[in-house]
Amino acid sequence: MSAATSKILHLLKQQGPTPLPPLAEALSLTTMGVRQHLHKLEEQGLVDYEDRRQGPGRPSRHWFLSDAGHRQFGDRHQDLSLQLIDGIDTLFGAEGLNRLIEHRFHQQKALYLETLSSAKSLPERLQMLAQLRHQEGYMARVIECDQGWLLVEDHCPICAAAERCRGLCQQELALFRAVLGEEVEVTRSEHLLEQGSRCAYQVTPTAAASSSGPDSDS
Repeated sequence: MSAATSKILHLLKQQGPTPLPPLAEALSLTTMGVRQHLHKLEEQGLVDYEDRRQGPGRPSRHWFLSDAGHRQFGDRHQDLSLQLIDGIDTLFGAEGLNRLIEHRFHQQKALYLETLSSAKSLPERLQMLAQLRHQEGYMARVIECDQGWLLVEDHCPICAAAERCRGLCQQELALFRAVLGEEVEVTRSEHLLEQGSRCAYQVTPTAAASSSGPDSDS
């Protein structure tokens, strides 16, 4: 796979459905050149497209990763994870799965709180959380927005396990709320398992935090 096609896959993973011009600009190529790369990826079953009408004129063609394209980013332990989940469910039932999820929650919470303890402000804490998640394979990043911040995860390395055991997703939302604290409200705004192209979490300062400023520790 060429460097250009590899970068196209990464851009589509991060941005979701994207028309030609932004891809061409990011790659410093002509739209014709990008189209040729996309057609090769389409032949390999790694990308697909949809035509979107946005106002008058011709519809705009948006390219996105197929399921096979998403798998290029790898769930390396997918089969083992699914086997373990099935085994626990068979041997110990729903209670056993819930205990496993709760155990994982407390382990992650302790690790995250220890790492984030050095943060001197809420934005710094959020950036450190994103860095932790990025190191774990979630391709995480923080985007500032009018309401506060978006914690975006462009990849889910445990997607197959989470699809089989939805409690893992509920646990992650609870985890973010626990480690970011009462200064913010955290809600999931996009969900990979609900036809989204990524997972995203809206992080909004509470009224008390807003009145004292986003960088206040008081």
